[in-house]
Amino acid sequence: LAAYAGMLLVYDVRLALITMIFPPISYIIAEKMKVIVQKTGSAYKKQSGILSNATLDRATNAITYRVYGREVNRKNAYEDNLAEYEKSAIYANIWNSSLTPLYRIISMMGILFILYFGSRNVLGTGWRTWDIAAFTTFLACFIKLSDKSSKAAKLFNAVHKAQVSWKRIKPLIVIQAKDTDCKNQTSGRLDVQNLSFTYPDGKNVYNGISFTAEPGQIIGVTGPVASGKSTFGRTFLCEYPYEGSIMYNGCELKNAADNERTGIISYLGHDPELFNDSIKNNILLGDNKDVNEYLKAVCIDKEVEAMEQGADTIIGSGGVRLSGGQAQRIALARTLCHKKPVFILDDPFSALDKNTEEQIYNNLRKMTEGSIVIILSHRLYMFPKLDKVIWLDEGSARVGTHDELMLECMAYRQLNDAANAMSEDTVSYEQRKNVKGVVDKHE
Repeated sequence: LAAYAGMLLVYDVRLALITMIFPPISYIIAEKMKVIVQKTGSAYKKQSGILSNATLDRATNAITYRVYGREVNRKNAYEDNLAEYEKSAIYANIWNSSLTPLYRIISMMGILFILYFGSRNVLGTGWRTWDIAAFTTFLACFIKLSDKSSKAAKLFNAVHKAQVSWKRIKPLIVIQAKDTDCKNQTSGRLDVQNLSFTYPDGKNVYNGISFTAEPGQIIGVTGPVASGKSTFGRTFLCEYPYEGSIMYNGCELKNAADNERTGIISYLGHDPELFNDSIKNNILLGDNKDVNEYLKAVCIDKEVEAMEQGADTIIGSGGVRLSGGQAQRIALARTLCHKKPVFILDDPFSALDKNTEEQIYNNLRKMTEGSIVIILSHRLYMFPKLDKVIWLDEGSARVGTHDELMLECMAYRQLNDAANAMSEDTVSYEQRKNVKGVVDKHE
């Protein structure tokens, strides 16, 4: 660029200065257009992510939607997502495609002045005296200069698009401390005061939860569907900022270093994350321990023994070769294997029968002595045995023992009575089967 500009100044300073006004104008316009470029680019990226999730959901849950007759609804929802994606893609591409020619046209505007003043120079009536060779050389140098300038303006928009991607991934990039090893913490008191949580989009989930927990206590969290139980559990991971206070051993959890927080909180999500590896490796994660101890603790040791390769059986990505209950218990065994002062267990008994649930709960109570366990569940079979219960409903919480909530909270009592009624029906059905079996045997 500097070489071309120098040649233009040598041939005619005044004409060069006039014509070189336009390339910077294209830069200024490119800077002004960054808002539109970033806005359309961000909308396109967002819709692309939504469409990807919708595609995965439709493929993964196709059988469920078919069984319950929801294929048409999901198809319509998918078509809406696809239409929004196409719309955002068109807007983004229109701006990206139209701005490049616009920058080029603006940069080339100086040609009009070259044709006028340059022709006067050739005729001998201009600022300088030129021949045809000087005219064509000046024009060629300016075209080269303008072409490269327009590409620079296009580069500005490319940078603006990159900034959109950077803003999306920047929150996920965390500079780790030099010491990233997990530091297991000692047992201590958990003190939660006025805990509230709101998602970044402004959706409030719950407000003003306060309770304390001592080592050895097990606390249950329950409530209606979509009451915020899982969100409450994930709050302890500090993935998003929360309001209020979560103090462990006198230290605010959100202010703790990542490796310290990892040494405090053990989290088991509702959907277990299992690797395409053996059962043993999924549980021990490289530790040198006896895997059978943890298989027995979650009442899956007999089932694993019956498998072709026992604990060395490969379970596939996400545990696809296991049933839902088996996958949940393998994940729970892994959680128990790597003991922490605080366990957050999201629906750990969801796919189990009552008897198995009771056995695992008793084992859980023994293996987590000295730790605090918070169980998030809609199943209340074990809740009478818990030290405290938190009832979440419509963004508010009530804390007490099982007996206290049975007296003071009608919604909790109704949910508990419904669970007990289902349990009695199951027992009656099993008794009828046993009686029938005895009668058939005698007959």
